[in-house]
Amino acid sequence: MENPKAVGCARDCFGALAATGYSLRMPLPHEPIRSFRHPNAVYDASFSPDGKLLASASLDNTAKIWDLASGSELLTLRGHGDGVCTAAFLPEGKKLVTASLDKSLRMWDVTSGVILATFSGHQQYVECMSVSPDGQWMASGGYDNVVRVWDVAAGSQKFVLTGHSDAIYCVAFSADSKVLASGSYDQTILLWDVGSGKQLGTVAGHNGTVEGIAFAPAGDRFATASGDGKIRICASTSRVVVAEFAGHPNFAKCVAYSPHGKWLASGGRDGKVLIWDVTTGERLAEIDAHNNSVYSVEFSQDGTRLASASFDRTIKVWACKELIG
Repeated sequence: MENPKAVGCARDCFGALAATGYSLRMPLPHEPIRSFRHPNAVYDASFSPDGKLLASASLDNTAKIWDLASGSELLTLRGHGDGVCTAAFLPEGKKLVTASLDKSLRMWDVTSGVILATFSGHQQYVECMSVSPDGQWMASGGYDNVVRVWDVAAGSQKFVLTGHSDAIYCVAFSADSKVLASGSYDQTILLWDVGSGKQLGTVAGHNGTVEGIAFAPAGDRFATASGDGKIRICASTSRVVVAEFAGHPNFAKCVAYSPHGKWLASGGRDGKVLIWDVTTGERLAEIDAHNNSVYSVEFSQDGTRLASASFDRTIKVWACKELIG
């Protein structure tokens, strides 16, 4: 397997499946309700707050905005000088933020596609970005081994958070926007106080890179996806692992909570999307979603749809009622 650091965001190519210890059942034949395509790998897909739009980020150096009702492409956002790794709407829904291998973040007007602001400071590829639920902050991380926290309104950097010993692959804010979690190639998760920039502690235990992080919509729980194939649920206050799910054969890449907090979706190098019952650990759905690694999963805010984005160049939107019943 190639060294992920050698190829930045494009580090992952579909490989042979490893043997696993879980009982595999044949996935049901599911069909997406929408499917969109980029000319190159897609790393992220994000619903607008009202659920009418979907934004996608691709190695083709663009982000796109899609109309979910009609299935049409509304905008192609051009301006980054390298692959776009992340796209996220601000909570008011009128602006979109993207992060890129060109070392910058950009803010766009969703209606016109005009660049409203550029955030510079990273010295290497930017791998990940997250917007706080209150819309006040953004956090970004990448191959310079630091997390940068940005003041959205001011358009300026607030903190540079140091502590990881290697590239940062994922960042996420807690539901109250007070805690930030970052995951790294160094196999650890660090927790930070957003107000002060103080490090709150370390969560260890994964035996692989930490690829994805998502906080529950309430409380202190957060989930992680790792190169060791495991999905874990942790408590940010105690930094204790409270549950562990094994379902992806050799590489879990992304994770997302449903808005009601009862389900957890994960995607892996196996091209599958799995949906879990957070309380029981039961696998509620298994979808043969893509022909290559799944880099992103996200529920719409009303919980009726799930989007998945893949290295196979597609974004697919699934109806949760059809997946779970």
